[in-house]
Amino acid sequence: MKHRYPIILCLLLLSFVIVARADEIKLSNGDRITGKIKETSEQTVTIETDYAGSLTIRRSAISSINSNNLTNAGITERQSVKSQTRKTNSESENNSVFSGPAFGLFAGWEGNGSVGFNYSSGNSNNSTLATGIRAVKKAGGETLSFYARSLWTSTRSRGRTSTIQNAYWGGIRFDQNIGSNLFSFISFDFERDRPKKLSFRSVPGAGIGRHILRKQHSEIDIIAGGAWNRTFQTGPNTDTPEILSGLNIKHKFTPRLKFQKSFTFYQNATDLNEYRFMLDATLNIDVTKRVGFYITAGDRFNNDPAGQSKKNDFLFTTGIKWSFGTKN
Repeated sequence: MKHRYPIILCLLLLSFVIVARADEIKLSNGDRITGKIKETSEQTVTIETDYAGSLTIRRSAISSINSNNLTNAGITERQSVKSQTRKTNSESENNSVFSGPAFGLFAGWEGNGSVGFNYSSGNSNNSTLATGIRAVKKAGGETLSFYARSLWTSTRSRGRTSTIQNAYWGGIRFDQNIGSNLFSFISFDFERDRPKKLSFRSVPGAGIGRHILRKQHSEIDIIAGGAWNRTFQTGPNTDTPEILSGLNIKHKFTPRLKFQKSFTFYQNATDLNEYRFMLDATLNIDVTKRVGFYITAGDRFNNDPAGQSKKNDFLFTTGIKWSFGTKN
């Protein structure tokens, strides 16, 4: 009989441990966050952690929530929370970024569009118009992203107007998670620059990537793979296999001050002396949840341009932007 008391005591202690265990949130990318759930809404869940303080997570990024202590955490509508979680789980299991009417291409996007304009007269008569759009759509372990930018500049001298910049470029990429930190991707990028005698460049590519850092306020991804560069230009057209590598960084300084940077390097696989890269860095300043300002610095470099074109184009633009989709 005496030997039973330690066993009973251990079972009681174990039951207390089970009841008092930490809440756990499992994210769609496979990461897990443990702590104590403090607050929930239809859009977000806030959890208090020992290692990072209070974290607020979008429900769209949550795969499941495990908690036996919702009431003690200050959540009184337990059944409502469970139903919201089941709805999120159901959506994560069933949806793809291509689910829905027209393959889901007209719903579920988040992002922003921007426009900037500059005009000067007097000793110089110049006009510059810059536009851009960036959007992303996530579902389950899939991510579909799209970007496009354009830049037009004209100058007027002695009654004559000439276009010195008329370029647009963009791309689309599909990512599929293949582990907690790894993902595969396929992409298609395009570019046109008439003053540089570049009629059109198309670059399909594919490869793998890794989430180096995935926190609430910071994200760092690296990618590597191959691409095929088909260029239509003044002179002979070219078809070039390329090795691509890239780095993407996102950081939220405050809810209204965000930074984003993308860098992609293309190495000619048949001639190591030929390479090019594209760099874009943007600082977004939100005035409201939908409207704000942006500052973008970009660099497009090609060490073997067509004709007499310069190798490097540095772009600095600023203007207003508006956001669409769900906002944090």
